[in-house]
Amino acid sequence: MKIADLRRFALCGLAASLAAGCAGGTQAVGVPSAVAQRPALEPGHPGVLPDSFRRGIYVATSFGTTILGYRANNSKNRPPICTVHGAYAPNGVAADSDGNLIDPDGSSTITIFKGPKMCGRKLGSIHDQYGPPTDASSVHAATGTIAVASIFKPSGGGSIAVCTLAGGCTKNLRIASMYEVAGVALAANGDCWASATNSAGVALLTYFKGCSRSGQTATGFQNSYYGGLDIDGEGHLLAISAFDGNLYVYNGCNPGCSLVGGPYSLQGEAVFGHLNKKSTEFATADFVTGSVDVYAYTPKKIAYLYSFNNGLSSSLEPLGVTYNFRANR
Repeated sequence: MKIADLRRFALCGLAASLAAGCAGGTQAVGVPSAVAQRPALEPGHPGVLPDSFRRGIYVATSFGTTILGYRANNSKNRPPICTVHGAYAPNGVAADSDGNLIDPDGSSTITIFKGPKMCGRKLGSIHDQYGPPTDASSVHAATGTIAVASIFKPSGGGSIAVCTLAGGCTKNLRIASMYEVAGVALAANGDCWASATNSAGVALLTYFKGCSRSGQTATGFQNSYYGGLDIDGEGHLLAISAFDGNLYVYNGCNPGCSLVGGPYSLQGEAVFGHLNKKSTEFATADFVTGSVDVYAYTPKKIAYLYSFNNGLSSSLEPLGVTYNFRANR
């Protein structure tokens, strides 16, 4: 699969104007209402939600209008426990440290849903005027900075939009070599990174100190393709190489990267993936098989644990996946 194929998997659902050219049809596909469930109270504990609604995994499908919530351990391939409504072709969904869900989706909006309870209410939306959003990252999305991967703009290429829920997107970070931007990571100290390609389709990583200064191309970046980013509890940067099924773990990248682990072979092809709160598991959305793959994670080793696909399919193209808390750091 080539770099341009991300236009089908990540861009096809991003805006109605793009959907007409996508394979698989133009109509957004919803999930059967039978899988949407309301939280049930824990027996013997009035007003207390069961653990499955305090900890879980969200899955976004490229051609969907909802985001599905699953229990954190779904090794038995159980159906979704809840549904987030109000999305349109969601992309690289993410969670913050408070358990809020961040949805960059096909209406060129970034929507925040309240956590940590799974499938919470909508807190608000902001518009990304710098380009269609594919990914987002924040420590405190309701009150702080949200870094958004804006994949491309014909007049100037892709960028990182710097946004807040209260003030919208007010800054546009890019360097000339960034042509299409797929993934973004925002560290607790305010630094951010963009996983991108240049106009020739060569993968590159750009480091922005404080998520506000002039960007620098990271050296030592070995990924063959761009893809989702995450940061583990030790501060290592995880970078998916979309379309060749590899995961790399780096140290530094400010701007010099040193390889800590990998390339690790994933079960299938994925654009996005995220760690759980303790950085002990890593989940990816495999758009080819239509499943979520879960791995045991340490920086020096990953091990495949299980997959689930109940309520999913390859035709829906699962694209974004996140635990309902970002990794502690």
